[in-house]
Parts: sequence; structure tokens; C-alpha cells
Amino acid sequence: MAKQTGIIKLAGTIDGLNFYYLNGKPVVRKSGGGFNGQAIKTKVSMVRVRENSNEFGACMVAVNAFKASLAPFLTQFKDGQLHQRLAGLFSAIKRCDAIEERGKRNVSNGLATADGVALLKNFVLTAGTNLAGVLAHRYRFDFLTGLHLEDFDGKQIQFANGSTHLKVVVGFLTFDFESLAYRLVVSDAVYLDKASVGNFTLSPLETNMAAGKAIGVVFTQFVQKTNGVYYPFKQVTDVVLEVVSVE
Repeated sequence: MAKQTGIIKLAGTIDGLNFYYLNGKPVVRKSGGGFNGQAIKTKVSMVRVRENSNEFGACMVAVNAFKASLAPFLTQFKDGQLHQRLAGLFSAIKRCDAIEERGKRNVSNGLATADGVALLKNFVLTAGTNLAGVLAHRYRFDFLTGLHLEDFDGKQIQFANGSTHLKVVVGFLTFDFESLAYRLVVSDAVYLDKASVGNFTLSPLETNMAAGKAIGVVFTQFVQKTNGVYYPFKQVTDVVLEVVSVE
């Protein structure tokens, strides 16, 4: 490896030479080397690379299907780090698989364990606070009857600047992690403001009895009511999407 000299510093590959920066300094080396596809497929020394690649690929397929299942919520905000967080979550769940050998471990078997379920339950998909933090109240959830808020007092909520209400919607998701088939049923939206008090229940609009893991998610979003219309805040810090139950 050689250092670049001169006024003009290059980056990229030119005539078989790689120009790049290492620790902030411009360097150059001959291109090539490293792993190649044939070596990864055949060399005994690459067995761990093959195993990791197989498992990672299967995890990413599951991640994409899971994101698709929650699309009605995920389209309400932008978060460039969501895919990365889910990839980390599903990779951790996959490592809980105690059935398949390394290289064939999968998310479905991982979720057959108590440790795998514990990783998914209470996972916050968004980047800010969790559900308990935004609601500032205890809640309980049942997949058949919904989310229950008791003795609620809207004055306890710390509303985002400019918002007038907190929108709350519950998702009742069944997800088959083997076939990647899913079905999502939601509740009606409830809009809570500082004057909201009492007991609130957000129930599914219809019963979801499809096959797969029964997963409850709660979505909250600060909104501003103007002339009878609710305008949503789309910053990820104004939104919470959390898994509250896995059965």
C-alpha cells in the first residue's frame, strides 16, 4: 500500500489501482484480492461465511415481509434506520433457534422459544420514546378485546409542540414466520387531548383468527386539529410503534 502525493487526491479505481482514504489519508493499492464468489462457495475456510450468508438472506426476507405487514403504520412516517433495527432484531431472534444447525437457523424456530418471543415483545420499531413514555399511563392488552386505558387523564401527556391531540390506533397482526403469510386487523383511531379523561378501549374492527403468531402493536402519533381536520406530525420522534404482545 502506498501513499498518494501531489495536489490532486483521487478516489476510485483507475487502471487496476484503488485510490481511497484510510484514517483520513489518501492511499493507493493494486485492485483485486479479497473474497470472490467461487472461493466463498467452495473453500472449506469459507464455511462460516456461507453459513452467515444463508441465515442473513433468510432473515432479510422475513424482515421485508414483516415491514409489509405493518405498512399501514410504517407509511405514516419516515425513518431511515428502521430496516437496520429490524435486521438486528430478527438476526438476534434467529440465533435463538435451537433446532436447526448453524447455517440453517431461522426466525420461525427462534420465535418458538421463550427467549425469541421476549426479543420481539415490547420491541419499539420507532426511534424515540416507548408507548409507556408517550401515554404516561398504565395499559393492558388482550388480542381479542384490544387495548385498555383505565383512569386516563390527558393532562399527564406531554404533547409535542404545536400538537392538539394524540392519535392512538391498535394493530392485531397474525404472522406465519414459516410461510410469511400475514393478516392485519386494526382498531378505530382514538384522538386524545388534554381534556380526555376516563376509560378507553380500542378493539379490533373484526376478529383476526388467521394462522401464525398473534402480535399486538400500538401506534401513536401527535396531530394538530384545525377546522375539524387532524393533521399528522410525520417526524419519527412524534410517532411510536411498539409491539405490546406476542402469543
